[in-house]
Order: sequence, then structure tokens, then C-alpha cells
Amino acid sequence: MRQKLFLALLVCAFPLASLAQEGDLESVELPPDMDEEIDLIDEFTMLQEDAFVELAARHKQEIGMSPSAVWVITREDIEASGATSITDLLRQVPGMEVCITTPYFSSISSRMMWTYENNIYLVLVDGREANVELMGYTPFEIQPVSLVDIERIEIIRGPGSSLYGANAVGGVVSITTRAITDQTSAWAGFSGGQGGLMLAEARASTRIGDFGFSIGGGVDVMGIVTDPRAPGRDVLKFRAAAEYRLAKKERFLLDYGMAEGSGSASSAIGAIDMHMQMHFLRLAYESPELRGQLYWTHMDVDGTIDAPLELGGIKLAEFANAAGDAHTIDSEIQWTLPKFWGPLLLIVGGGGRFSWIDSGNFLDAETFADISSPDYHEPGIFHWEVRAGAFAHAEISPSEWMTLTGGLRFDYNTVTGEFLSPRLAAVFKPAPGHYFRMGVARAFRKPAFLETHLHIMVDFPPDSPITGAGRDGFREFMTRVIGNADLGNEKLLAFEMGYLAQFLEGRLSLDLQLYYNIYTNRVEFTDRITLDEQGLPDIDVSSLQFENQGEQGIDIFGSELTLRYSLSRSVSFVFSWVHREVVYRYTEVTCGESPKNMFTLGGRFRSAEGLVGSLYLFVRSEFTDPSVENPAGMLQPALRVHMDNLALFIGKLGWRFPVERGFTLEAGAKLYLPFSPFSGPLFRIRERGGDISTRGQPYGGMELAPQAIVYFQGSF
Repeated sequence: MRQKLFLALLVCAFPLASLAQEGDLESVELPPDMDEEIDLIDEFTMLQEDAFVELAARHKQEIGMSPSAVWVITREDIEASGATSITDLLRQVPGMEVCITTPYFSSISSRMMWTYENNIYLVLVDGREANVELMGYTPFEIQPVSLVDIERIEIIRGPGSSLYGANAVGGVVSITTRAITDQTSAWAGFSGGQGGLMLAEARASTRIGDFGFSIGGGVDVMGIVTDPRAPGRDVLKFRAAAEYRLAKKERFLLDYGMAEGSGSASSAIGAIDMHMQMHFLRLAYESPELRGQLYWTHMDVDGTIDAPLELGGIKLAEFANAAGDAHTIDSEIQWTLPKFWGPLLLIVGGGGRFSWIDSGNFLDAETFADISSPDYHEPGIFHWEVRAGAFAHAEISPSEWMTLTGGLRFDYNTVTGEFLSPRLAAVFKPAPGHYFRMGVARAFRKPAFLETHLHIMVDFPPDSPITGAGRDGFREFMTRVIGNADLGNEKLLAFEMGYLAQFLEGRLSLDLQLYYNIYTNRVEFTDRITLDEQGLPDIDVSSLQFENQGEQGIDIFGSELTLRYSLSRSVSFVFSWVHREVVYRYTEVTCGESPKNMFTLGGRFRSAEGLVGSLYLFVRSEFTDPSVENPAGMLQPALRVHMDNLALFIGKLGWRFPVERGFTLEAGAKLYLPFSPFSGPLFRIRERGGDISTRGQPYGGMELAPQAIVYFQGSF
């Protein structure tokens, strides 16, 4: 099936190519005065694609006037990068912690406690939320979007709930895909390398009058780097879009995507071998004043948990197959109000969401242990949730050197109730190219279905010491394992200051960010196993589930220093140093469960002769991973593993050369080189704690090893 899909994409591309060569499609000519306008604009300023942002205020503005700390990854950054995934590309963001747990599960976080759970950032793809309600995180590996599809990524470092609601507690990643081209274009590429990596992708785009179409997809296969014969991930992707232009800046868009993948993921209770299938369908309207979208997302998950339920070497039970079917219908609208006073800008909006999960082999805690329920001791669950929110964003610019921003969002959901997310910010521009920002904001994260209602059915082997009515009693105990319906929202109160300075006509920039976060009511997986006189769990009082840690919370202090220098249009460099202190609020004890320092050093280049490439070094300091699953089983305490200092090189070197009639080819190599200078094998690291059990089974994070990747691609 994968080979057929890729061939179909190529078949679509080449007829489009012939149309372009034969002149059947109209080309777009520049207006006669456009050349004169271009001559009046400084060449280097035109190339500053990251000089303007839209994410932090829902409208286009200078990056220095943004009320939040924003980082931009441009198309040129993507093309020069040696990254093969979205998460590896996001390593370029100062302070962004990327954790590759397995080839099928990676996570991002920043400005919070270190976590591999991937649930503190809200991820948007063309405005559609990519976080899955079933699990709470963004499954980056099975997004129907590849790096070749992405035009731009904007990242808010810090809370974004005042505009985007739940799950934007740590920040927002907004991925914008490439526009449908005015002239027919196509691209196809292949990459292969160590660890069984094979990546084949293609895309094509064309326009006929006011209608535009694009299609793309690919196959992404990878084994375990240290054991290429072991399955790592096997993913199939497909995406198609159709656009109708009503006017120059007004359009309707219909977007469909699907992805299907298999692989292993790490969790608090053990390794999960998962097969996931995802579909989405989105209808959107865009104009300068009004935007709206309606979309449907379907996620089908089928997993097997490899975690023994045993004590003292005696197997008590085993997890049944975990399968769930989740649907989400979401709508959103945004209106920029007409200006009735020049210095004032008002944007309002809101939306609603209905989601439901259906499973025949999950346990419903509300009915399974209720003797009065008709579903007493019967597996199966149907759970639904409703979310709704509305926001108002106001900006007032009494002068050219000052902008004041105020925002407020009200959210309500049927699980945790209501929440208010205010934000105030002031940005000053004391001199050209110099910006100073102060802000305060409140944000929250709504726990996902996995944390509130997920309870997995268990089966019993013939030799289990649990027999008879005790088996139903153990299953009742499982309704207090993993999910906790009493969870409340995680809360964040954030204070920020930032200074952005540009020198040498914008070629050199200095970005300094300071922040103080008060993080309360955080959700953690908590072990409350009590043993009886026989050494077995006292299932009447024991629990093993997610719990809120209360209002005592933690204080997080941090700084982010970044220097960027563009030697020319073709060559740029970046250096960043991020420092963070995490302190338990009332005990004033420093937490060692997050790395204190992170460094980035690197650059990219692109010459007129066709040479393109980059090399980046990412360094993370030591810390303690407190939540590595115990290979002895879920009923044993989690392990604490010391994680030493580590480094990672990611690079690329390629050559791009034109061929006849508008075709361009590019070939080269990419490098992925982990480096552990103080412990273990020199060129192998783990970004999350883990090892191999005495039974020969891996647990926790997998080991990353060097990869050399060759690639070949062509486009017109």
C-alpha cells in the first residue's frame, strides 16, 4: 500500500509538470510597478522572514512588538536543517527541550519542569489543534504533515491560554503549511540511512483560475538504531487540500489528511506497542477581518501494554488489549473589529468542541464498581466532553514607541469546569531596533481522557493467585489505576521581561528573556500501593493513578540569551544559553529533576553555486529523571535515574543544481551524532532514563546512536 501511494503521488506530479511546460496553465505576471517597489526595499530586510509574527497577538506585527517571546523557523531554516522530524527541527528554539523516547514517540517542553509527557505545548497546524483529546499530547510522528509541507513555524515561549485556551500552559507551536502555488509545482524526495531509516515523500500543487489544489504524502520507516531489525516506527501519511479564492485576500479552504502508524511508546506504566490511525477534515474561511474554521478529527488507537502485573515474581494479572476510538468536532471564529479609534485594535473570538471516546475494553469507573448499575462488572466505556471558550484581545498604541496589550479568555469544559486566563503586556521601543517587553499572564492545562478516565481491562493467567470473586475485586482496583475523574486543571502564573536589540542594519540581534513561573496543581502519576499480610496489594485501599499535587507548587526562574548574526543572505549563525532554576515553593528546596543549562551553537549556509547545509550543536546539563517505569512491573515504585551531561550534533551538507526546463535536483547527506562526554558509550545517549531489564526487555527511553543519512530530491 505504501509503495502504491508514493507512486500515485508521482503520477499526479508529472502530468502537472507537462501542463506547466506546455503552457496550458496561466502564469502570474508581476504588476508593472512592482519592480520599482521592490527596488525601494532593502534587500536584506526583504529576506528577514522572521521580522514579523502573527501567533502572539492573532494579527501580523513586528516581532519586537509582540506581547510574548516568539521564535520563528522559516522555510530557509527548514531547507538547510539536517532534521528529519518536526521535533528535531524544534531543537533550534532556545530553551526547547526535545526528548526522543522511541522512534515513535518524541516530546517537547520548555520553561517548566522537565517532562517527557509532551502535554504542556499546544500545537496548531494551520490553526487546527493537533493535540489529541484522548491522550492529551501531540503525536508528532503520525501528523499528516512532513517537513517539506511546512512553510513556517512560530513558537510562543510562555503561556498562551489568553488567546488559545486549554493546553497552552507552556507555550504554543503554530505550523503553517506551504501555500498552493500560482504555477504548477512538484517535489519528490528519498532519504535512507542507519537504523533502518527510509523516508519517501512527494507533493504537487497547481492552480486553475480561482481554484487551487495540492496533494502530498509519504512513507516513514525506522528501526531501533541500536537494533535495526527491531521495529521502531512504520508510518504512512497523506494530505490533500483544495482552495477557492473569492478575492485577493479572501478564500475558502478544504483540507483532508490521514496518517497510520505503528511503533512502541514509553509511558508511566510501561512500554506500549501501539497502532494509531488518524483522520482529519477541515473547512476554513479566511479574510483580513474574519476567520473561521470547522474540523473533525478521528483517532483510532490499538495498543498492548508490556508491563507485568506481578509481585515477588508471581504474575497476578496481565493487561488486556487497549483499544479506543476518539472523535472531535471543533469550531472557531475570530473577528478583527473595525477601527473606531486609530490607536486601538480589538480582536474577539471563540469556539466550541465536542469530543467522545468509545471503547469496548476500557473500564468505566462510574459503573463497573457500582452494584446498582446495569453495567456492573461489565467492561466498556462511552465518555463525552464539551469545551467552549471566548476571548477578547485589545492593543492600544498611544505612540509609535509604546504598545499596551490586554487580553482575557473564559473557558469552560464538562470535566474541570471554568477558567479565566488574563494577560497584560507592555512593549516599548525606545530607539529603532530596540524593544523592551514586560508581561504577566495566567494559563492552564486541562487533563486529558488518559489522565481522568482511562482504566484498562485485565486478564488473569491460569496460575494467578487471584481467583474467583477476587478477580472482579482486582478489576475494581483497576478503576483506581491510571485515570482519576477528580483531577483539576494545572495552573500557571507567569511573569516575563524581554529585551530585543538589533544592530548592523538588522544583521546582528541580541535577545534576552527573563521569566518567573508559579506552577501549581500539577498532575503527577502517584503510587499509593498498600500491601496486605500476604504481601499482595490491598486492593480495597490501594490506587495507582494521576493526582494533583496541590497549591504548594513550584517556582521556576529562568533566563534565555540568544545571539544571531547574518553574515550575508547565504550565511547565518546562532548561539543561545538557557538557564533555569526549579524550586519547591514552600520548602525552598532546589529540584534536581530538570536540567539547569542548555546551549545551542550553530549556523546554516546556502551559496549561489548550490551548496546548502548546516551544523548545530545542542547541549543539555545533567539532571535526575524521576519517573522511569520499573521493569519489575507497574506495582513496583518508579525508578529515579541520573542523566549525565549530553550533546547532540545535527547537520546537513547538500548540493542543489538546476536541470533543464525549470527542474532542480539536490543530493547530499545528513548527520545525527549524539555525544556523551562523561558517562557510558561516547557516541550513545538517552534523552530519557532507561535500560535493558534482566529479561532482556528495554524499558524507559531508548538509546540514541549515530546516524548517517543520504538523501536525493527533485522539484520544479
